[in-house]
Amino acid sequence: MFTRTADSLLNLSRPSGVDVRFFRGSGWCSARHHQDLCDKAVAWGADAILILGPDQVYEEDLLERLLARYTGGCEVVAAMIPARMMVPGQKMAPFQPMAWRIRETEARKYRDPQRDADLIEVVTPEMGDLQEIDVIGSGVLLFSVDALKRLKRPWFFEQIRAQDYQRAPGMDSTFVWRLKKEAGQKVWLDTTIKVKHLHVFEIDESFQSRFADMGAKGDGVASAA
Repeated sequence: MFTRTADSLLNLSRPSGVDVRFFRGSGWCSARHHQDLCDKAVAWGADAILILGPDQVYEEDLLERLLARYTGGCEVVAAMIPARMMVPGQKMAPFQPMAWRIRETEARKYRDPQRDADLIEVVTPEMGDLQEIDVIGSGVLLFSVDALKRLKRPWFFEQIRAQDYQRAPGMDSTFVWRLKKEAGQKVWLDTTIKVKHLHVFEIDESFQSRFADMGAKGDGVASAA
């Protein structure tokens, strides 16, 4: 866990009239971490669970703003996180925060990214402050324990690709999709919440436009003096 994340969590304002407790997930993989922290929160008696990534920096009013959305009728609330990598198959700027909406129809249901890539719409902050979405990671994700319990256990699981025996990405985005499809929850994205993703430096939303010319001929080649 990054020390700058710990500093950020310690400085979060606590919403009035709400008991807040932090749990650190443990285990051999990301899915086990998520499962463990949710089990701890349920055992404590939580009404809602907020997953926060251990490699991020948050605005101090994060909890208050998320809770306002939640109590205002948003069943699941998420925030966008600047990506540290390019998502395969997606048209995106470097470090762009990513969230997705699936455009299903009665005649055609979404199956997977390979077969139905044309049904996937990237959601951006320019679309509005509050957007209904279908898929996002779990960097900032608030949901009710009641919705969690509607899902068959395990709530999170890793998927191993048979061809190379590597873990497939999407453990947390699959969970969000299950909240929508299995628990019947609407997933909402608050695009006004800004989160910095820690690497060797803090990545924010400005990075996606800093490298617009990346890959152009001649980039990165120093000329002789």
